[in-house]
Amino acid sequence: MVYRFKMYCIEPTRLEDFNEFFHHYLLPNQLRFGSKLVGRWVNSEKTSIMAIWEYEDEDQYKKIEEKIKRTNLHKQAQIRKDEFGSLFLTANQEFWQMTGDYVYLGGTK
Repeated sequence: MVYRFKMYCIEPTRLEDFNEFFHHYLLPNQLRFGSKLVGRWVNSEKTSIMAIWEYEDEDQYKKIEEKIKRTNLHKQAQIRKDEFGSLFLTANQEFWQMTGDYVYLGGTK
């Protein structure tokens, strides 16, 4: 498994707009083609959002992204993103791999 950490720096006033965009456009297309959302968080200042996605490998991620780019929902998302203006200040993503199999059943392993 590989995990994609996607982090955005945002203006706190844009949180609701960004959430709307994510839930209406980004999430449905990702799920449709097999991405698995592990979780999505915002910090207490509402200036950073982080989403963690799980994939079999980076190749699966690339294939999913190519499929997404060909959808009408993606085209609609680009139009809506332009209407919103700048939803985020910066975006960064990294791919991480697990360092072992960590299954805890009430105690230490």
